[in-house]
Amino acid sequence: MPERFELEVRRETPTLDHYRRGWTPGPNVAVAGMWMGAVATDAASGKYYFGLRGADDFIPGMTHTVSPTCGFRALQKTLDAAPPHLFDEYASIDWFEPLTYADSGDRLQLGYDSGRIEHDAAGLHWHDASGRWEMHGKTVSDVCVIHVPEQPGIDREVYYRHELLLVKGAAAGVQVEGHLHLDYAYAPAGSIFTETAIPRQLQGMWVSWLHEFADGEVGGGHFWQGPPGISFGPGYVLKGGKTTVLKDVVAQPTFNDGGKLVALDFTIEGESYRFVFDMAGSPVHYFGHVAGISSRETPARSWCWVEYSGGMMTAQILDMMNQRYRLARGR
Repeated sequence: MPERFELEVRRETPTLDHYRRGWTPGPNVAVAGMWMGAVATDAASGKYYFGLRGADDFIPGMTHTVSPTCGFRALQKTLDAAPPHLFDEYASIDWFEPLTYADSGDRLQLGYDSGRIEHDAAGLHWHDASGRWEMHGKTVSDVCVIHVPEQPGIDREVYYRHELLLVKGAAAGVQVEGHLHLDYAYAPAGSIFTETAIPRQLQGMWVSWLHEFADGEVGGGHFWQGPPGISFGPGYVLKGGKTTVLKDVVAQPTFNDGGKLVALDFTIEGESYRFVFDMAGSPVHYFGHVAGISSRETPARSWCWVEYSGGMMTAQILDMMNQRYRLARGR
């Protein structure tokens, strides 16, 4: 019988307060990671672009791009080759930049040397890479909050929150539209995400997607899957303008002979979904589209994103990664 852990899932209507640096989903926790990720399409050419930036997840108060998992890429229709970087400076070693924060009441801004992230009444605005990367959009889902409390086998509590945005913008001068997710982790003060139970014990697969039907209706969702032997499937689905939180999603992945993820099937509240993947953004990131939804026609547009490490992310490997940040964290 798969091992199960106690967890809670809730949804909240997004407000500007959710993006203030002082917001937390519960007492006695602080930000332990924030990620801004987008996969967007040029409708004219069908080309896909990928951008991902992390903050507070290795060194609190610092943002970064990590090669090869983060940065800015022009995706290729293959699972077997690393996609080219859009900007050469992000192709070298990881660099960290200090964050600044400004709150004027109706506008929040996280700044760093190579860009900024803003929230206001119009939504989210992500400017990066000296103006060569720009995304603007509004949240289309509720904010989903997952809480794994301290319990036998879990030595510190962790919260994770996720939301979906439909965005428009530009990637290296090309006009694009697509899917952006904004997610955060929270843990006891001084912790970083890779020290918590989700990446060390509970994560086998992370899934995020957004789709749009021909009539303009937007749907999507997010969920986790546990590694072999661990039952872990919290998340949510957006359908008909309503966000429904979930605790027990079970997905069936399909891999090719090379061990690459090529499809994902799952059922939520009696509705079956099938994703097909034909692009890789890094050794652990797969991208594709919604190939079928049982109750409706295939969406006119869709963006599916899965993180699957295939055993490359263990507690021992994460500890080795974290060693290099100990002095910067005052340890």
